[in-house]
Amino acid sequence: MSTWLWASVAGALTIFVPLANSANAGEDAWAGSGDGQIWAGVQTGTPESAGSWNGVACSWTLETAYDSSVGSGSTAPITMEIDGIEYVLYTRTCGSSWSSVWVPQISEAQLGQQASALVRASIPAPQLQMAPNPNSAVVLVSTWFWADSTWWRPVSATAWIPTPDGVIWATATAIPSTITFATEDSVVNSAITESVTCVGPGPDWNLGWGDDLDSPCSYEYRHASTAHPSGRFDARVSVDWSIEWTSSSGAGGSLPSWTSTTSMLVRVQELHALVR
Repeated sequence: MSTWLWASVAGALTIFVPLANSANAGEDAWAGSGDGQIWAGVQTGTPESAGSWNGVACSWTLETAYDSSVGSGSTAPITMEIDGIEYVLYTRTCGSSWSSVWVPQISEAQLGQQASALVRASIPAPQLQMAPNPNSAVVLVSTWFWADSTWWRPVSATAWIPTPDGVIWATATAIPSTITFATEDSVVNSAITESVTCVGPGPDWNLGWGDDLDSPCSYEYRHASTAHPSGRFDARVSVDWSIEWTSSSGAGGSLPSWTSTTSMLVRVQELHALVR
């Protein structure tokens, strides 16, 4: 068990540093499974078991300290506050191993928000296929666009905290829903003014279909890009993602959606038929 150095400042209990047992001195860390290590904040990834450690049953002890501001013999839980969130200190003992755990006092809904932030950071930039390819678009011929199935799939992330009552976790899942292709298409106006939105990843173009088949995920250029200063039109691809969350208690719901975006250049040619 560790001993805690403390000081009372303006009536508030302030913890300076844990003094580990001599056999464990110098092993303090933010996370891990050895003696004297410290868990703090929200963890990510697959939740560990709070009730056992490598198959060994664990017990939890609320850490307290003498508080001179309260009175002789009085103790209070050891707490700290970071960014408006209160943390309470426990010691988790699993057989001969122990770890100090700062347990944040947050709800599953707050964990869901943190999981959502993780999943938004994990969403990849849009990766689309195009036919014709971006270097060979043709005026008045539909340019198809679609997302490959290896990219068009849900993205999930989990946030969790160990507590004396068990692990509390929340998982957020982002699901792609729509694609928007926005582009320049003018000989005089250098601005992205045209767009088309389709639901789903869009159908893959097949060479045997030719140029006459329509797709809900396509755009037909009206102008060549040759007069554009760069010889290409600026285009932007955006994918909207809906985000849902669920938790260890079964609570969950919808969270604000997210949009991932990437930019590209499209060269549009105008083909002329040769009449003899």
